[in-house]
This record gives sequence, C-alpha cells and structure tokens, in this order.
Amino acid sequence: MDHAPPEARRRADDVLEDWSPPALAILWAIAQWYNGAVLERDNQRYHIGWHRPPDLQTLLGCSDVEWEQQYEAAFTDLQAPTTAPPLVDDRHSGQSEESQPWLTEQYILRRKVRWTPTRSARTAMDTLFAGLFDDDELPQHQLKPDTGLVGDWDESLLHRTGVAVVSAIWRQQGRSVELYPGEQGQAQPDVRSTALDGATWEAEVLTDHHDRAMPRTKFATFAEQPERQHLWIFENRRTAFETLNRLHEAADVDCQIANAPFDTPENYSIQVGNRYLDQSHTDADYHCPGIDRIDTITGWYGRHYDDTARAHLATPTSTTHS
Repeated sequence: MDHAPPEARRRADDVLEDWSPPALAILWAIAQWYNGAVLERDNQRYHIGWHRPPDLQTLLGCSDVEWEQQYEAAFTDLQAPTTAPPLVDDRHSGQSEESQPWLTEQYILRRKVRWTPTRSARTAMDTLFAGLFDDDELPQHQLKPDTGLVGDWDESLLHRTGVAVVSAIWRQQGRSVELYPGEQGQAQPDVRSTALDGATWEAEVLTDHHDRAMPRTKFATFAEQPERQHLWIFENRRTAFETLNRLHEAADVDCQIANAPFDTPENYSIQVGNRYLDQSHTDADYHCPGIDRIDTITGWYGRHYDDTARAHLATPTSTTHS
C-alpha cells in the first residue's frame, strides 16, 4: 500500500487547517491515478488510460481491515463539505469553493466513481504534491515546476481520463505522443500525435462546462493548421452536437456544417456526425476546417480497447504512460 511521501506530510501542516494521514493517503492515491502513474495492485497493473477507474480501496491497495479501520471514515469526511479540510492558503484564489466536498460521484466510462476530486481537492493536491512526481515515474508528462497535477489544475478527472485514453491508444498504434503541447494559455490541443508516415493528428477533449468561448478559440486555431487532422472527443453525444451547433452558429468563426443546426443533439449518433463532417469537407457549400472527426470518451475507449489489448497493456513489460 502506498503512503503519501514524507514531504507531502510536512507540507500538509502549512496547506491544510486540519488533516489526517488516511486523508492524505487517499489524496496521494488519487493524484497518482490522475497523473497517469502505473499502479501495481494484487498482481494487476492499473492505469488511467487502460482501465475504468477502480474503487478507492483498490486504488489505495489496502486490505478490508485497513479500509474499515483507517480509511473509510476519512473517505466519508472528504465527501462532506462540513468535514473536508479547509485550505490555509488557496494558491488558486477565487477558483476553489470551500463549501464543496473534496470528493464526489461521477460516471466515467460507464462506471460510478465515488472519489472524483473536486476543485478544492485538486487545488490541495496541486500544492501538496508539487515536485513529487519525477520524470522517471511519468516520463511523458512534462510536469511544470511547482505543480502536483498534470495539465491544467482545473481539469476534471473525466477530462483527464479522455486525454489518457486517447494518448494510450495512439501510443499502442506506434505513434509518438505529446501531451498538452505549447505554452500554458495558448489555444493548443490536449494531445498531439504523429504517425510513422508523418501524418499529425491532434485531439481536443471537451466535457460539459460553461466556457462557451473556448471551443471557438480552439476551432479557429485548428482551422489555421490544415496540414493536421483534428479529433474532438466529447463527454457524450449531447455535448458533441451542442458544440457543433454553437460552432455552426457562431459569427466569429468560419464553420458551416452540413445539416446543422441539430434540433435534438442527444439523438444523433457519432457515426452520423462524422458523415456530416465528411460532407462538410467535400461539399463546396460547407466549410469546417477545424474538425475532422468526433467521438465520445466512452465510445473511443469501447471501440479501441478489448480484453486482449488491456491484458497486453497491463503486463510488466509494457511502458506506456499518459
């Protein structure tokens, strides 16, 4: 069973007003999963890009007795706003909400995950674990200095799962993969991949959120790169077709999609959406240069992974990271 590093325990007094070793161990286990570490549990190798999220006891690697006596109560506290430990100094001031629980429930890859970290938890982990993941553990991550989490600290576990699944599959296909290319603050994709034939694909993962301007900014940037192919991965079909509608109707981007707008976004299949995108690329009446393919996180995972692929990824000789 993994315990939080000594440096994290020393920092906890400065970062948290009240904390316990079991709560810190829970946060450390979640941070490892979030960052893409390969976890060895009961002769099985787990990874965010290969598997559906396990239960928290599996993530911790503890026995039933240890779970009941040490961790279950701490887990319950982290799920309640009134008992989650408040931050002494919020490094992302104005973004975190002290009234929210640190862990909440969310469905990811058709599995209910009861330990999804909220903004408050991600803020704490980003501070507590800064510099504690090195290049030997996570060689593909290129963690920024003084940060404890990969990518944007405000990136949800669902979004991180999408990024990890896309990058792991592309690596299995023999492609080079770069996560979060470019400088922070630039309109860049989540994943950039180059195949052996030199073709470059970029993937953008979009979950349901209130930043309506961001997809337009990403689309405009991608549209200026016709030599690259762009895959957009969405939380679900509704988010996919609502985003296509907004791009189609936006006055500040050049995007005309065949058969858009879509009146009932949740009723359209991904296959139909890709057919309309193909038409938009070949029919002179339409123009959609910033999107070549769409998919959902769950659909991409289901179509590209089978039991054989997962078994291969989980063998000790596999070195995939995401």
